[in-house]
Amino acid sequence: DPPAPPFSSANPRTSVLKVVAVAAIAFLGGLILNVMPCVLPVLSIKLTSVLKATGQTRQMTRNGFLFSALGVLTFVWALAAALVFLQWIGVSVGWGIQFQNPVFVTLMFMVIVVFAANLFGAFEITLPAALQDRLGASNARAGYISDFGTGLLAAILATPCSAPFLGTAITFALAGTQLDVIVIFTALGLGLALPYLVIAARPELVTRLPRPGRWMLLVRILLGGLLLATAAWLLFVLVGVTGGRAAAFISALTAVFIVAASIPQANQWVRRAVLSACVFLAIFGAGLTSTPDRTTAGVDATSHWQDFEPLGIARRVSEGETVFVDVTADWCLTCKANKSLVLDRDPVRARLRGGSVIAMQADWTRPDDNIARFLERYDRYGIPFNIVFGPGSPSGIALPEILTPQAVLDALDTASVRSVASE
Repeated sequence: DPPAPPFSSANPRTSVLKVVAVAAIAFLGGLILNVMPCVLPVLSIKLTSVLKATGQTRQMTRNGFLFSALGVLTFVWALAAALVFLQWIGVSVGWGIQFQNPVFVTLMFMVIVVFAANLFGAFEITLPAALQDRLGASNARAGYISDFGTGLLAAILATPCSAPFLGTAITFALAGTQLDVIVIFTALGLGLALPYLVIAARPELVTRLPRPGRWMLLVRILLGGLLLATAAWLLFVLVGVTGGRAAAFISALTAVFIVAASIPQANQWVRRAVLSACVFLAIFGAGLTSTPDRTTAGVDATSHWQDFEPLGIARRVSEGETVFVDVTADWCLTCKANKSLVLDRDPVRARLRGGSVIAMQADWTRPDDNIARFLERYDRYGIPFNIVFGPGSPSGIALPEILTPQAVLDALDTASVRSVASE
């Protein structure tokens, strides 16, 4: 008789059920992402969609929001495909890593500023006449393209954020097969697009808004202000990725772009040449400019944060010390919220500065292989990521994406006490 195989096939039903369960978690994570404090610009864009739908027919409203949902799903699918490809060629991947790319951040900054200027009435964004003719000169069809772009932009702006359940779903997807990635990211996209899908299913919700009037102008100004705040954050990220001089240069080009676009008397060919030159020079400048390697964000002579030394963690733990690691980035809004609401406030701040804990901060604003490998070691593909090492937990205690003071203090207490089993 032939020998038994050295392995046994896994139960396919169990595998399918697990994928379905994680897909449900991903859907919930995408849904929660809609109400996270860090997605105000996404909310602004979605409210703009609602305002634009006032006065439209029921079918036009439904189609518009369906196209917005398709825009969300298209970006999520494109991101999944890109992550699978990068994983296949051996590049470290993660949720939100596109914000490490200076060209991507530059384009996002310019798009958001242009979008805000449009809301403030500086100019109207319209499709080129030739493209409108090719589309049959249909205002409805041109509007659907705008709706699609709105959903696309909303999904892009949501990626630097992290919500409960999101980390679990992303980790499962990127650690699994290509089919797992597609299923999980599709579920995540459906959760993120649910507000659009709800209005598409019930277009009469839009008719409950007050009649168009001056209030719409005030709301447009408010939403434009929110987008300007988003642009300010992107500029802050741009400084961290490209340096101050490059960010100032890109800001100046963006200002020229806005001025050129808002002069209706200008020659069309001249204006298009100026607008194209601004975009080209911004992308070219962002692609060529690099900043010298900088120390960990927030680390200076007076700070309690130390440089990230992954190889030194085990040595410090063996000497009886407790190590708290915070993986953060300028583009990670959830990281900033954790820092300002928990890590930089007492009692957590007092504990980290008390001398009994070694606080390490790893800045992933720009690509860093050491940080990427550290995250992969703990099956994490996105940030924020906080973990505590100590005599009581030499292998580490990973904390949830959204920190609470009690969770941090409990992990520090558990890790700092040497258990009987470890002695």
